[in-house]
Amino acid sequence: MRLLLTVILSFGSMLCIAQNVESFGFFGGFNFPITMDEGLQRDSRFSGRFTIKATPIGFSYGYDKVGYGYLISPSYTRIGQSFNIVNTAGGEIGTRELLMDYVSVPVAFKLHINDMAFFRLSALAAINFNYLISGSENFTHSAGKLKYPAGISVPNDPGYIVSYDGVFVPQVTNLMYVSKDKFNAFQLFAALGLRSDIDINDDWSINFDGRINFGLFDSRSETYIKQLKTPSGTPDINGIPGSPELYGQRREIYLSVGVGISKILNNNSKSRKRGSGIKDRSGGGNTGKPRNKRPKR
Repeated sequence: MRLLLTVILSFGSMLCIAQNVESFGFFGGFNFPITMDEGLQRDSRFSGRFTIKATPIGFSYGYDKVGYGYLISPSYTRIGQSFNIVNTAGGEIGTRELLMDYVSVPVAFKLHINDMAFFRLSALAAINFNYLISGSENFTHSAGKLKYPAGISVPNDPGYIVSYDGVFVPQVTNLMYVSKDKFNAFQLFAALGLRSDIDINDDWSINFDGRINFGLFDSRSETYIKQLKTPSGTPDINGIPGSPELYGQRREIYLSVGVGISKILNNNSKSRKRGSGIKDRSGGGNTGKPRNKRPKR
């Protein structure tokens, strides 16, 4: 019975210690981006490939109470999937790189799954406010033959030759196909995930953060989307005006993983040493001097 009471009191004290923790830190990590584009899915020239991009640096401010907390974690974030460029024989001859660099400011609500003194595991729900720093889509491929879909403009630059079963293309390196002005300057993402905060002492904690982020809007500008919907560019393989690519709704999704360290700025429930209430009777401190004993005769 005494052991059970000790365990209950110890667990209760651990929950109390976890209250009102304020912290500030920095983190880094990486992303696994996926570009869901209905137009690219219908274009046989492209196939998606596994892509990893970095979150070079970010900062975090968090405030935790019993059961829940808040977290703001602005960062420099890079997303955009890479695609293989496939020739008419099914071979890969290059890549199409989608590049979007954002200043991202996620604001998250934390629901604590546990509330221990030294370890907090939380479910996250967040909204990310993103501002575009740079954006582009670039082609790098060797010379070959590609199957251009009807409705796609064939460049009139030297080296592009239309044949009966495809289009001969020249070798290009980092050719900008879509420029920054064709992207939206602002974007919103909704995110769900998990976060763990492990206190290594009273002043510092290590943080692990994993989220799935969903783009709420098309990443391209309305002007560019209108251009895709109303072809008026150079001729396609059938000699009629085309557009830069097939139109389809596009959404950016990425899985983000972050590792950081935080300084605990304030912990209102840090344990304080309390006096036992037992006076020192050993003769030290403010106790009076011992009486002189009468010498024996």
